Order: sequence, then C-alpha cells, then structure tokens
Amino acid sequence: MKNFLFSAVLALVLLIFFSCKNEPGKSSHAGLITRGDTMQIDRFEDEIKKFEAADQAQMPAKGGVLFVGSSSFRMWNTVAEDFAPLPVINRGFGGSTTPEVIHYAQRIVYKYEPNVIVYYCGENDIAGDTPPQVAFQNFKKFIGETEKNLPNATVVALSAKPSPSRWALWKNFQQFNSMVEQFAQNRPNLRYVDISGLLLGANGEPDPALFVEDKLHMNADGYAKWTAVLKPIVTEIYNSNTPK
Repeated sequence: MKNFLFSAVLALVLLIFFSCKNEPGKSSHAGLITRGDTMQIDRFEDEIKKFEAADQAQMPAKGGVLFVGSSSFRMWNTVAEDFAPLPVINRGFGGSTTPEVIHYAQRIVYKYEPNVIVYYCGENDIAGDTPPQVAFQNFKKFIGETEKNLPNATVVALSAKPSPSRWALWKNFQQFNSMVEQFAQNRPNLRYVDISGLLLGANGEPDPALFVEDKLHMNADGYAKWTAVLKPIVTEIYNSNTPK
C-alpha cells in the first residue's frame, strides 16, 4: 500500500513538472527580457538598417558623444544642435528595451568608439511588465558589455523619467533609479544623472506642459530642461576623455 501511494505521488509530481516545463510561451529567460525575447528582439531591424545606411553615406568620426536608448532619444530631433559643438551621434530607436540595445550594440554602439555614451533605457522594460530588479540586471549587463568593448568610454545613465501616461508606474521607476544610482557609485566609468525632478510640477506630479499629446514623450520645453542639466556634465566628461 505504501509503495502504491509513493508511486502515485511521484507520478503526480512528475506530471505537474513536465506540464509546466512544456507550457506554451514559457522560457527560462522570458523574465529577463520582457518585450525583447528571441521572437521580437529584431523588431526594430528596419531602423537599425537606416542607421547603417547613413553610416555608409558618411561614417561619424570616432571619439564622439553617442546618445543611445529608447524613443525619448529617438524623438530628440534637436540633440545635435542642443549639444553643439560636441560631436553628437543619435542612435535612439523605436520604443526599445535594454535587451534590444544590447542586441544591436555591435552595430550602433561599439563601432563608433565614442568617448561618452549618454544612455536612456529601462522605462519601456518596466512598462512592459519587467520587474525593476530584472530591468536593473539588464542594465548591468549593458554596462558590463560596454566596459569590455569600450574600456575608455564613460556612460552617462539618465534616470527613468516620470510622465503623465506612466505615472502609475512611478514607484517602480524610482526603485529602478535607486538601484542604478547605487551601482554607479562604484563604477568610475559610469555617471548617473537624475533628471526626474526636472519634469515635476509644484504639486509633485509630472508637469503636462512639458509633454506632447501622448503624455509620454517630451516637447521642446522638456528637452530644454534636460539640456540645461546634461550639457555641462557631458561636456566636462568629453573634454576629460578626449586626448589633448
């Protein structure tokens, strides 16, 4: 009788195990790369090819300032003008997540051999249901890969921004920002810049006057606030990293 019960329990455990293991849509790495899994990691391939076509027409000089990340950079159409005379390359694309930036890094980051990388990504990871802790692990992977491939470059990492459309996620963004800030304290080639407070109004909530109609992306006034804080920091780092 005991042997029969043991066998029955064992069979039930094995059935549950293999049923979960083979459940459609599940994978051992899905939680690490939400919205950037192997089925979707190349969803912005057309945008990357446009960057490569532009490089073929005129390759940017090495040693510049590379802006890379998600649509908050992609839509910053005046960034080169705002940061002049620094040599700026803007490679913000899609509504990208950190795993997607890592996936394309050989094609839109390393080959430029930038002195400074200004990085904005992670917001879409969290908005796509990736936990802040996992988004942070993805960020650490990007930094680790960058340090290996560009040991002399400095990464300026911007905090995830508050916005009216994603205000419900602000606590998750703050948790992510806190982990990035703490991590940066021990990395000489990583500078964390908190730009979140620049977009808050007197009531402590995102100022709608700084955003376009989608209430997610910034307008010219929002980017002007970023420029005022970032340009002196990026300029100082660029001058320090550029051989005299």
